[in-house]
Amino acid sequence: MKHIGFLYIMIIGMLVASCYKDLGNYDYREINELEVDSILSQYARDVDDSLVIRPVLKGSLYSDTSRFSYAWEIDGTTVAESHDLQIVINMRPGMKYSRYIVTDKETGVKKYHEFQLNVSSSTAGDLIMVLSKYQGRSELSYLRLDKPANWAVNYYQDRYEEPLGTNPQQLTICYLESSKGSPFVNSYGRVMVLTDHEIKLLDKSTLMLDTISPTLTQEAYTGLATYPKPDIERYEPEFITEAIYIWRYVTYGAQEWTYNMQISAGHLYTASMASAVWSSNWSYDKESPYKDGYFDAFGYWDEMNDTPNDHNIQMGYEPGDFILFDKNHGRFAYASVYGSVYSIEEEDVKAFPNYNLLWGAATSRPNTTSIAVLNNGDQCRMVLLQSGTAASGKGTTKKLVGEMGAGNTMNANSSFYMMKYNEYLLYATGNKLYRYNTLDITSGTAPNETRNKVFDLTQFGYDASAVITDICVSRTEKTLLVGVSRYGDDAEAMGEEAKGDILYFDLNSSTMDIQYNEEKSHKGVAGIPVDVEIKYQTHYRNGIDRNGVLQDNI
Repeated sequence: MKHIGFLYIMIIGMLVASCYKDLGNYDYREINELEVDSILSQYARDVDDSLVIRPVLKGSLYSDTSRFSYAWEIDGTTVAESHDLQIVINMRPGMKYSRYIVTDKETGVKKYHEFQLNVSSSTAGDLIMVLSKYQGRSELSYLRLDKPANWAVNYYQDRYEEPLGTNPQQLTICYLESSKGSPFVNSYGRVMVLTDHEIKLLDKSTLMLDTISPTLTQEAYTGLATYPKPDIERYEPEFITEAIYIWRYVTYGAQEWTYNMQISAGHLYTASMASAVWSSNWSYDKESPYKDGYFDAFGYWDEMNDTPNDHNIQMGYEPGDFILFDKNHGRFAYASVYGSVYSIEEEDVKAFPNYNLLWGAATSRPNTTSIAVLNNGDQCRMVLLQSGTAASGKGTTKKLVGEMGAGNTMNANSSFYMMKYNEYLLYATGNKLYRYNTLDITSGTAPNETRNKVFDLTQFGYDASAVITDICVSRTEKTLLVGVSRYGDDAEAMGEEAKGDILYFDLNSSTMDIQYNEEKSHKGVAGIPVDVEIKYQTHYRNGIDRNGVLQDNI
């Protein structure tokens, strides 16, 4: 009993001591439990669309929005620090893990609200595309044509966090959709960007650089060569173009056949590419037929007649021969679509020493009449060529049928477009656009400013320093796009402000009337425009689809 009593006294003593030592603060404060409403679990947007989210906060104690700080994270990047989210989607396509973070300023307690953003491509459709020089680099801009949209201005480096290049040269759209022609094309076709003598391969639907074959290398042409592989001394792309020979609809899909011609380091490379049932062919490193020659960095097809629409909705072109110019000899040459290169006797087409081939195109005149513009630095000369029998009697060749000096209306920086179904040539020099009837070459009438000028930029509010750097005509020939630079002497287009404009003109291909459309024109959408193109997602010759419906939403 004595032991039990002693134990009882010890327990009572410990409890008293414990109560004596527990001097803690029991002034508890209730936490503000926060709920976030009005944010969906998933959003779907195209690139360049707007995303607006206006969340509603509900607190168990208080909901005063001024008592919190905010952050919106998308794909691990903070895109806004505001109560509401209002952004333009300028990121790679794909599913993006996202969250809204609300922080109580007083307690530091954070509330996380998660959601998903599914970003889809906005470029799998018709676009106006501009390759330009901006802040010393190559850049791309585009405008969607399938719905009202804003320009994506000089977007490439910001969106993909890598430069496209330094010196932009050319933009080419490849319409063939086939995995057989890789890396030239893929199942969605290609956009080829020539910059720094390198051809970048972009997916035509996403405008993203191909992850497997980001550039078109010489191996694309030599891959089918027998062992050992050819040793090409130099591969330096200077020019590339495409002709659509067959675009035929059949019951089981589309049959397509295109020709790609590239000039690289003065040599010719060809790719005859097909989908479905046909075989593709390549040739590489074709030399000039003239000793120690060097092909100029331009070539063109001397025929572009519609292929007969005799069955299955045929929407291709007969491209004829590919006209080349050897600048070392001042001599024209021509090639077949499969890469065979032919010389032209001087009795048929004389030499033009010290000239370069600036531009050329097929015309609507018979005998595959084509027009070439030569330049020697100080002046330009227009030349008409036709197919005919060689003076020696040895087969067919090209014949010189007319030539004319262009006076002071053309120079080395001029840009051109030859109408498909009439005789008119459109060209821009400096701040002026000209319209010239090519029949005047054979009649001896040279272009001049009084007779042939359509407009100059001062008529639209520009000062004398603004210049036209490129022109483009839609496939229906109802729209003329004019690229304008307001950079003056700034050849690198430095500064944050984009000073490249796209002017829109309504074009009547029958009367050749050209009317300015101010509502559709756009200022400050690019750097210095180098190449303006309309990227159609699907080829329709002259804009007429297989059902006979006009499809040209520009």
